[in-house]
Amino acid sequence: MHLPWLPKYQLAATIFIITTLTKASCFYFNFSSFQPQDEAQLLMSKNSKIYLNAIQVTPDIRGPIHDYSGRVFYNKPYKLWSKKKNQIAAFNTTFVLNISPQTSPGGEGLAFILTSDTTLPENSSGEWLGILNATSNGTSQAGILAVEFDTRKSFTEDGPDNHVGININSINSIIQIPLINTGINISSGTIDVTIKIHYADDSISVFGSMNGTSEESMETLLVSPSLNVSSFLQQEVYLGFSASTSNYTELNCVKAWEFNGVDIGDDDKSLLVVYVTVPMVIVIIIIGLVIFFLLWQRKNYLEKPEDAYPRIEDQIQCSSMAPKKFKLKEIRKATGGFSPQNKLGEGTPGYMAPETFLIGRATVESDVYAFGVLVLEVVCGRRPGNVHAQDDYKNSIVYWVWELYGKGKIVSAVDERLRKEGVIKEEEVEGVLVLGLGCCHPNPHKRPSMRSVLQVLNGEAPPPEVPMERPAFTWPAMPPSFKEDHEDYSLIQGSLTQLTDLTGR
Repeated sequence: MHLPWLPKYQLAATIFIITTLTKASCFYFNFSSFQPQDEAQLLMSKNSKIYLNAIQVTPDIRGPIHDYSGRVFYNKPYKLWSKKKNQIAAFNTTFVLNISPQTSPGGEGLAFILTSDTTLPENSSGEWLGILNATSNGTSQAGILAVEFDTRKSFTEDGPDNHVGININSINSIIQIPLINTGINISSGTIDVTIKIHYADDSISVFGSMNGTSEESMETLLVSPSLNVSSFLQQEVYLGFSASTSNYTELNCVKAWEFNGVDIGDDDKSLLVVYVTVPMVIVIIIIGLVIFFLLWQRKNYLEKPEDAYPRIEDQIQCSSMAPKKFKLKEIRKATGGFSPQNKLGEGTPGYMAPETFLIGRATVESDVYAFGVLVLEVVCGRRPGNVHAQDDYKNSIVYWVWELYGKGKIVSAVDERLRKEGVIKEEEVEGVLVLGLGCCHPNPHKRPSMRSVLQVLNGEAPPPEVPMERPAFTWPAMPPSFKEDHEDYSLIQGSLTQLTDLTGR
């Protein structure tokens, strides 16, 4: 689906992405593979080595490999939380695992760990996964948070073979999810497994794929409850991996590792600082600069000899993405003298995702929702809240367009002014409206990423699948991979409250 009439929406999407990147500063590293010289950037226990372009957390040797444990860390600590700033960091990390069983089944597993103590605990092989040992298990002495990828059920309370869990100061998980229904086999040996861990708002989400690293291929494996990390972890922690074998053995390999986190360190570490600024203010500034540049460029063009660049404009006009020219007086007339009432993106309540009323903060997903409303507003020529006179949450542009979509009349929502221009095609404008509805899905986990949005607008991907009837808003929202047969392993041990009628003040 090629959209030659949508360069302005592509620009809006780009501006939206730029202005929503609000990191205070960046703690980043990336190992696309591991080479011997990379050991200088790692802290490795004596049984861990870099071999065959990967970290062998437990030995890969010709001799016996049973009853081993190992640990590997990035050599610089990460400020996870700050008492001085009363702030908790957020991060994303992605790594590629290859766990190859040498017995049937293999054992025991591998974990991504955060701890202030990099020392490998004694007697931490077997069921302990290199995380802790019998002495420190269940005590504050351990001071560790682990996301375990367990390949064998090794004790009564342990989960089944091939499960993922969250552990705090204990080998017993506070939450564990079997992977039998996800299609993810963390110890297949023949196929690499890509894992992504997202930590934000004091909660961990774990995603996995055996089909590459794209966001579309990632399946949600686990979402933790609030962890309260400041109650059991030091402010600065080391990030890394641990693993173990027992009489059951396997090769525990990490083939690649990328980490990107917000650095909330109290001291200036000469990192690039990007100050947090209200996105709408930045957008207004950028629009002002663009208008100034265009006027300046027009002035310079008029001052040049008539034949200075005889073929450039012809070449531009031949492009399918050629911009449409408007005179300044036409723009002034169309916008009512640049009246503030005609600005796009105003009226903040109309752009707020439903979950914002409950969590009280903006998120990446709520930004996607706001962009979806912006798309609907531009295409329909209506403001988010002017569809009906009553000030009711259901009377938003989202509900109105979704109702037309359910009746098969979504194209009728298009602004008549766009129709009169004669530059749109029904299948293209329908795709953009469906994209807008997808961005406004009540479940934040169902909304596309901004990368996917740009792919749709560029004609590189089809619009997302959207139900004909707008789903009811529920909270907490369930991740896409949540299934009824996971009820016993639910991260929320209780019922979900359905919120079907939210009324604004």
